[in-house]
Amino acid sequence: MNELVRRAGAGDERAREELLVLLTPRLEKIVRRYEWVNGLDLDDLKQEAFMAVIEGLDRVNINIGSSSEYLLKFARWRLLDCLKKILRKKQEEMEQMATCIPTDAGLKAEIELLDRRLSEVQKQVLRYLAEGFTWREIGDKMGFTAANVSHHLKRIRKLYGIA
Repeated sequence: MNELVRRAGAGDERAREELLVLLTPRLEKIVRRYEWVNGLDLDDLKQEAFMAVIEGLDRVNINIGSSSEYLLKFARWRLLDCLKKILRKKQEEMEQMATCIPTDAGLKAEIELLDRRLSEVQKQVLRYLAEGFTWREIGDKMGFTAANVSHHLKRIRKLYGIA
């Protein structure tokens, strides 16, 4: 394996292809795990892993340890870096969305202006939602179950044509 890695690192295309064929089952296993855990596209992750192996050829020292294990670890590191970037991007998007959401005071004002078709119970459910309570907490506060909260929200959505 070390000789194959040495040749692949020296630029031998055939050696690179052979190495990738040999490492493919283990790389696919790694990729499937990250795809399953994070719900990301399998082909994109696979491409990242293969690119990491090719880049790792320049860094691997065939005189120290198992070169194939190093290349597989390098692929894992690359996938983790990729996942971190994706998660950061999602977090930034969520933060941008949060700036578009009205403040608690604004939500309370909007709830107060709701159509007269809502009952007092439905208005109270919406007030508690605006304050950030969960359905279970709302039910506890109002003396009924989370299923009742769900029922009231379903009726509110139906009134406004959201359901």
